[in-house]
Amino acid sequence: TTGIGKAAVFALASHNPSCIYFTGRNAQAGSSVVTEAKHHAPTCPVNFIQCDLSSSRDTIRRTIRDNFKSSRLDLFIANAGVMAVPAGLTAEGFEVQFGTNYIGHAIMLRLLRPLMLRTVDLPDGGDVRLVMLSSWGHHMHPPDGIQFDQLKSADAGTKWSRYGQSKLADIFLAKSMAKHYPQITSVSVHPGLVRTDLAGRVESGVLASVGFTLMSWTPLYQNADKGAYNALWAAASPKAKLENGAYYDPVGKRPGKLTKTGTGVAEICSDERLAEKLWKWTENELESLEAL
Repeated sequence: TTGIGKAAVFALASHNPSCIYFTGRNAQAGSSVVTEAKHHAPTCPVNFIQCDLSSSRDTIRRTIRDNFKSSRLDLFIANAGVMAVPAGLTAEGFEVQFGTNYIGHAIMLRLLRPLMLRTVDLPDGGDVRLVMLSSWGHHMHPPDGIQFDQLKSADAGTKWSRYGQSKLADIFLAKSMAKHYPQITSVSVHPGLVRTDLAGRVESGVLASVGFTLMSWTPLYQNADKGAYNALWAAASPKAKLENGAYYDPVGKRPGKLTKTGTGVAEICSDERLAEKLWKWTENELESLEAL
């Protein structure tokens, strides 16, 4: 309901799709986005679903079941997230950043993937996409990448390594979707260094606090509208320009090695065995969750 997600809703609405659904925790903010979206596209139905991705899977399922009424889903942008928040757990006991940034989206995807697959088979389907919002911050992942034995520990590592782990998992989810469901085009994107409420809410030590305060005023940082460009590029570019399962720097660039200016991809992202391990762990964890 703020930042990149809000900017993406407005940009997509301006092209007058048949409908847009977006989720968020804050009902008042969601209502404001719906009202403002009407100024961008008066005839486009924009629907807000109040949903906290740190909730239990049953709560998320019930919320989506009761409020999502479309008979097709051509584009799923997984944008919700938290960054470097204090130690905590989700309603199901997962570390809050991994639970929100990764598991919450994995739950939504499991619920809606059958609808996406049915959309592929429609006469005017065939170009269904999943866009995962990751981050350059994925490089802050723990040494092992994903700490499977610590996923229900609130304070394993640092708040930044926990954030990096969640964003690495998002990259792996897009990669694994491309492998297991190639009929859906799945990519992950880094939005760039963006000046949004997400960065503004970071609670950190002196070094990180000063870093975010100073960096937010440098030319490296951009506003939310520009921060949405890479996700929108992945959503709307000709399908032939996308490599299924790939990760993209802004805008639409395949990354090189990590840099200090917020681009590049960590070497661990090419670890196929780790990606498959996370995929199997996720499928097993959500096995009992009934899709919509």
